[in-house]
Amino acid sequence: MSPQRSGLPLAFVTLAILSLAMPACTRPGPTVPPTITAVVLETAATVSQPTNAPATLAAAAPSDTPVPASPTTVVSPTPIPATPTITATPVLTGTTRLQTIIRSGPAAGYALLASLAPGLPIKLTGRNADKSWWQIEFSVSPNGRGWVLASSVNVGAGVNVDALPIASAPPLPTAVRRVTTATAAPDYIPVFRADKAELAAGECTTLRWDVENVEAVFLNSGSGDNPVVGHDTLVICPDDTNTFTLRVVNKDKSERQFAVTVKVAECGGAPIIGRFEASDTEIHVGDKVTLFWAVSCAQAVYLKEGSSQRQPVGGHDEAEFQPGQTTTFRLIVVAKDGSEVKRDITVNVVR
Repeated sequence: MSPQRSGLPLAFVTLAILSLAMPACTRPGPTVPPTITAVVLETAATVSQPTNAPATLAAAAPSDTPVPASPTTVVSPTPIPATPTITATPVLTGTTRLQTIIRSGPAAGYALLASLAPGLPIKLTGRNADKSWWQIEFSVSPNGRGWVLASSVNVGAGVNVDALPIASAPPLPTAVRRVTTATAAPDYIPVFRADKAELAAGECTTLRWDVENVEAVFLNSGSGDNPVVGHDTLVICPDDTNTFTLRVVNKDKSERQFAVTVKVAECGGAPIIGRFEASDTEIHVGDKVTLFWAVSCAQAVYLKEGSSQRQPVGGHDEAEFQPGQTTTFRLIVVAKDGSEVKRDITVNVVR
């Protein structure tokens, strides 16, 4: 057999074997599930070591317990406090309508602080309950406040004085005031004088006195001794010549008296009406008004409110009224010869 012929059958046989094996390779066999390899990722925590030492990794052990999420802290914004509502004390202005005495409290018994001339502006900061006294701004007093009689101040028509707060009054001083002054001499002589010692009929003047380091002081203006404080003034409008006496009781109970005589010129035939006016000629219902008058050289003086009967009054005085409607007030002055002189003031009452 030649070599060429023997090689063909071998190739053929090989091809046949491959043909028979191919169906076996493509026949489906049993299903084998795929192998899943779980990969565990470990987080290494780095522990600080010295520079010349190798770093050591500490693996966190896996745990089946779920780790709760870290709670989120909610920071509330700091509340901004509400701006407080500040109610400002109303400040009203007024003008002195006559010579105005400033005292430390709302009554004639309080200490005298100063005297203001007519026409001066003032600031009202408070009032008493019946609005007969105004508290005012007075910087030279110990608490920066003083008190004036409401009737001596013009606040203008339509001004709401009810908006002023009711101010508390300081304790009323006792009639006898003890004064301790280390530098004063034991027999300190008071100064007692009148601004004007000779007056025309119907004129007024002011008595002034200053006393320290004594037990008590009394003033007699013709109606008996009246206790007074050591430093004060008194406006007088005498009809006739009069002598005023200041009686001082020293600490050793001894007494001294000082006198001032005020001369008044003789009256003529007719009475003199030096003043008849009202604190305001227009008020609201419920408000009060004060009338002032000064009459000299008269036999008698009367005041009449509306249709009411005339009432006898002094020659130099004032009175407060609360009319419920528009009212005319009449001052009736009887001269020494029996004739009468009349003056009227009408106060309008508005609602």
